[in-house]
Amino acid sequence: MKNALIVMAMATAVLFGGAAIAEDTATAPGAYLEITLDIDDANRAAAGEVYTTYKQPFLDGIEGAVSKTLLLRDEDVQVLHGFATTETAQAYLKSDLFKDDVVAGLSPYLKSDPDVRVYSAH
Repeated sequence: MKNALIVMAMATAVLFGGAAIAEDTATAPGAYLEITLDIDDANRAAAGEVYTTYKQPFLDGIEGAVSKTLLLRDEDVQVLHGFATTETAQAYLKSDLFKDDVVAGLSPYLKSDPDVRVYSAH
């Protein structure tokens, strides 16, 4: 599962459930990393703790990080990361924070391999 998280990559949609995510154009991301997770309802709170724990270290310590948003739907959970460029989004997937902390923290709660996508925003 850990390797699948690292290997899978490409993507972003700014529309979610018909509602647009408003962003300040001065700090608007040039790229998005969207990770869709299949997590049982019983494990969503624990997975949410992983999101909360690593949100600020992501924003403070990852080059090009602009934003991070947790999106919840009945069928899945998505984490939408904003980056300055697609290159910085892809570099995050290889970072120690992602591989050693986020992936390790989420792995026990995943029902299947996540869908990981990086998108260019225009």
